[in-house]
Amino acid sequence: MPTRRTARALAAVSTVLALVAVPLHADASGTVGAAVRVNKSIPTPKDYFGFAMGTTGRLAGFDSIKRYLRLVADRSDRVNFQVADTTTMGNEYPVLFVSSPKNLRNLNQIVRDNQRLADPRGIGEEEARRLAARSKPVYLIEGTLHSTEVGNTQALMDIVHRFATETSDYTSRVLDNAVLLVIPSGNPDGQHLVVDHFNKTAGTAYNRVYPDLYHRYVGHDNNRDWFMFTQRETRTRARLEQTYRPVAGHYMHQAGTGGPRLWAPPYDEPLGTGVDPITLQSAITQGSQAVRALTAEGRKGVGTDDAYGIFWNADVMGYSTFLGTSLFLTEIASARDLAYPYTSTDGKPLGPQNTTIRMPQPYDKATWTLEQIVAYAKTAAYAGIKYVADNPESWLFNNLYQVARNGTNLTDVVPGTPYAYVVPAGQRDPYAVLEMLRLFEFGKVEIDQATAAFTANGKRYPAGSYVLRTRQPLGRWVDQLLKIDEYPEKAARKCADCPLIMPYSETTDNVALLLGVDVEPVKEAFTAPLQRVRQVVPQQVRMPAPPRGAYLVAPDSYGVAHVLARLQKANVPVFRAGEEFDAAGREFAPGTVVVPPSDAARRVLQEVAASTGIPVYATDAVPKVDGFRLKPGTRVGLVRGANNMPGGWMMWLLDQYGVNYRVVGADDYADLRGRYDTIVLADGVSKDTIVKGLDPAKNPPQFAWARGVGEDGWKALAGFVSGGGNLVAIGGASETARQLLDLPIDNAAPSDQATFSVPGALLRASYKPDVPAAWGMPKSWPVWFNRDAAYRVRGEAQVASAYPEDGDLLASGYAKGSEALGGLANVATFDVGKGHATVAASEITFRSWPRATWPLVVNSIYHGPSEPTRYDRVALPATD
Repeated sequence: MPTRRTARALAAVSTVLALVAVPLHADASGTVGAAVRVNKSIPTPKDYFGFAMGTTGRLAGFDSIKRYLRLVADRSDRVNFQVADTTTMGNEYPVLFVSSPKNLRNLNQIVRDNQRLADPRGIGEEEARRLAARSKPVYLIEGTLHSTEVGNTQALMDIVHRFATETSDYTSRVLDNAVLLVIPSGNPDGQHLVVDHFNKTAGTAYNRVYPDLYHRYVGHDNNRDWFMFTQRETRTRARLEQTYRPVAGHYMHQAGTGGPRLWAPPYDEPLGTGVDPITLQSAITQGSQAVRALTAEGRKGVGTDDAYGIFWNADVMGYSTFLGTSLFLTEIASARDLAYPYTSTDGKPLGPQNTTIRMPQPYDKATWTLEQIVAYAKTAAYAGIKYVADNPESWLFNNLYQVARNGTNLTDVVPGTPYAYVVPAGQRDPYAVLEMLRLFEFGKVEIDQATAAFTANGKRYPAGSYVLRTRQPLGRWVDQLLKIDEYPEKAARKCADCPLIMPYSETTDNVALLLGVDVEPVKEAFTAPLQRVRQVVPQQVRMPAPPRGAYLVAPDSYGVAHVLARLQKANVPVFRAGEEFDAAGREFAPGTVVVPPSDAARRVLQEVAASTGIPVYATDAVPKVDGFRLKPGTRVGLVRGANNMPGGWMMWLLDQYGVNYRVVGADDYADLRGRYDTIVLADGVSKDTIVKGLDPAKNPPQFAWARGVGEDGWKALAGFVSGGGNLVAIGGASETARQLLDLPIDNAAPSDQATFSVPGALLRASYKPDVPAAWGMPKSWPVWFNRDAAYRVRGEAQVASAYPEDGDLLASGYAKGSEALGGLANVATFDVGKGHATVAASEITFRSWPRATWPLVVNSIYHGPSEPTRYDRVALPATD
């Protein structure tokens, strides 16, 4: 990386710590030298904030934390404070570099050396060892990605103060041998929301814990975004990791009140092939160092193993793991109401009480405090940092150079790995291809494109096909996200007769199946005329000449959602064909978007086509086709309830596609028909969500929108539908819709987990593209299923999607007994009085991942309020 380029990267992405406050305790692991001097020009967190970090009932707010960290950086030559980015809500995303003055002056060179180590091609082992000896490892430490886990950010204040002010054998060795990249909060918006709420509600009758999502969209799911990169904060941290290449990442979390007081690696089963053993063993060793230090200090209740099987899927194992970063996770038990002592109800000691190798010293008290959270957090952090600082060359050589070298030789290192994955040209959904390739582009994967046809595995691929080779530094990540997952049933058991261990998260993350892209693995090496893709761009779309009859957009892409929303926003009439028809020399499927020609229509279609790669056609003849005219400005309401993550993801999806929606508030139930045409029930919305909601007596007025609306509101929602409204219910909310409207369906999915278990997998499903809800869907494509319902339909319905009756339905991941779903419906539409209701039994919007099934939602949103007509009978507007 050239010097100027590095300087720009440092200015744009640079890191500093600016979040919360944490107490400072000397650790008992022998790291503090006998002679300790402290720079007294920098106030301690206690002096600055007016209370020690970890004080019961006291939390430092994020604004004051940033001011403190800026002050520390201004007065210490060991600390640089910078703002890496702004957040979803427009707050600063601060980061800190903490190291010796010499290392901070040489940070550009350290970045260049570490990035060179991370690409071993053209560099031999001798040169790599020379670079490792010259450079310094970067150690990333992050607090409060989950914003209610407040103790860790408070602890980071003490940690930063110690390294900024103390001169001891320990701090000198750390500062000389490593660079700390401190992220005070992985979710600054949440710190503002949660801690400010806590401080504002002090002395009131209101609950102290923030009652809603502590990230605008994804709440606690913000560490489930490490392969789709949907959120701004996710991308910010990933860019930091790409730039500074940390050898270790200490991600500081908190857990429930009943488990170990602190949990550290080793992790639990299962283990996927995407994990380089070096990063895994590094994490286990760091965990051992932390446990050793805590035990030496007499801190009891520290456990390992039997939890957090996160090394199967990329969503929780994290993108940084594939860069060579050791994933050092700590989970500390939480306090009551964030910052108050938690005491067991029976007076017995907290946490597991069996003395085992996994926990040799059970916790022996009935009370647990914020002060202890902060103390345990600091001890674990100091131990993890020490281990890297004591072995800097080893960490740089192994975690950067060796891990990347293993990637470039992946087919040798992991026999059976495909040589490459081919994305054939000419796919049904060019927008899905674009989004998938942009995901890999953001992840720094090398992408090639064929300049001419070629043959691989005995199959001919056309020019324009993309090739993602696995023999590259991030080859493991490519394979992780494109392979068909086969769960290791034998390996994921502690013994032959032991129960099967499920991963901490889901069982598949196959992005091609999630997005709707055909991808083919090629086992053996092949030659092809390839050129490197320097920038992923949409396929070029040539707009047709302005027609006399209509513009036409086929329904095959989930990007058609952009077309519909943008046309509605521009007040352009939109018609959707209800049957097949011929025009412009080709056949168009049901659901085709038919748009009367106008200058406004052309502008919108041209812009959407250019940004998505979706083709636009035109015909001079007026199509004589039956169909439906969308209601102009279709008004969409979203019922999500407070702190409902699926509802947050739904907001993100609706915002991404520009849908005209509002969150339905309690006051809206007095006139639902006057405000909305379609109401969407997000997964997780139950009758209690609507009827009971949040208690106004326990929550400030700003959350009145989520209060319960009682039985009258419940009846009003049913009346909205029967009176002509449109309801769309997703996932668990399908049962709510069944209850609300007495729909003629029964959940027939087996409830016995001993015979039926599908914990987050992709199952084969069939679709009827002539049914409006399934317009544009292929006849067969996998659907997301995670302990969801599946329906036997008793009455009249339009079944848009069902499960095939030909045996095992598993497409990727793990499923037991899936054949029991054969013949059951997943997506169905019902007439209810004058209105309509569509239910999707599985959560087809899960974390926004299964974009291939997004048309089912979009179709249902817009179709319900539409009016049947024939296109040639629609009054065409004059060309503007």
